[in-house]
Parts: sequence; C-alpha cells; structure tokens
Amino acid sequence: TKQGLKSGEIAVRGDQWPMFLYAGNIYDPEEPWKGLLRSEILIFGFKHVFTSPSSVDREPKATRSGNAYLHGMKSVRFSLSSSSVFSRTDTITDSDNFYHSILDLLEDPDENEEVADLMMWWTRRVFPNSSSSQRSISKNSALSKIREKRAILQERATAGAT
Repeated sequence: TKQGLKSGEIAVRGDQWPMFLYAGNIYDPEEPWKGLLRSEILIFGFKHVFTSPSSVDREPKATRSGNAYLHGMKSVRFSLSSSSVFSRTDTITDSDNFYHSILDLLEDPDENEEVADLMMWWTRRVFPNSSSSQRSISKNSALSKIREKRAILQERATAGAT
C-alpha cells in the first residue's frame, strides 16, 4: 500500500482526511467531529507561520514576528507531504478536493454548532488571553466597512420586501 501511494498507483481522495487533522491522530467513525481540526500539529503549524516559531512553546519568548520564509518553513503542507512542489493537480494529495471538502463542512449551515465550538477552541488555543469583550473595531477598518455595507444591503432588502 505504501509503495502504491508513493508511485501514484493508489490515489487517496481529498475527502479522505489524514489522521493528523484529528486530536491525538484518532478518528472515531461513530463521532467524526470528535477531535477534527484539533490536532497539536495544526496548532503548532499555525503558530509557527502566523505568530512566531517561539510561540509554539508553552511559554512564548519575545521574538520577531513570525515569517515563514525567514524561519525556513515555507509551507506546513510540505512538511506533511513527500511532494516537493505545490500543484492544484497534485495526484498524490488531491489538494483541491481536500481544501473544498474541509471548506464545505465548515460552511455547512447544519454544522454551525460544531463549527462555532471549533472556532472557540482555536481562539483559546492560539490566543489564550483573548477576549471578545476587549476588542473594538476601528471605524475606518475593512471589517467596519464590510459590516456597514452589509447593514445597508440588509436594510434595503427589508425595505423592498415590505
């Protein structure tokens, strides 16, 4: 099987998610949400790329902002794959289908409760001292403008419906 995977004779579809996505590398077919997207390697990879390599430690040290290129970690994906080049048509990892299958799950309205729980878990793991009550949105930020525009569109839709 290993040789078949390496040679490309056997292809794993992108919706057959790898074990490293699950906490403790354990998939429970009876409870498929259990541990999904909660593995340590995902947290370490995210912190290494988006905060700093030292933030992976339990007690982060002061350091320069994380920069994947400077720290030699161009892509977490390559450390988890034998492929040396990223390609949307990669037949070994089926990256396109993998990406869309995860995205489809996270965007599925029927999964809102699980996704909200997952987002809270990630926030606590990545930013343990974070609190939504401490955050305010700048008036001229992109987020502020997006929300303002959404409110106007919803207002127009409501007015047009009456």
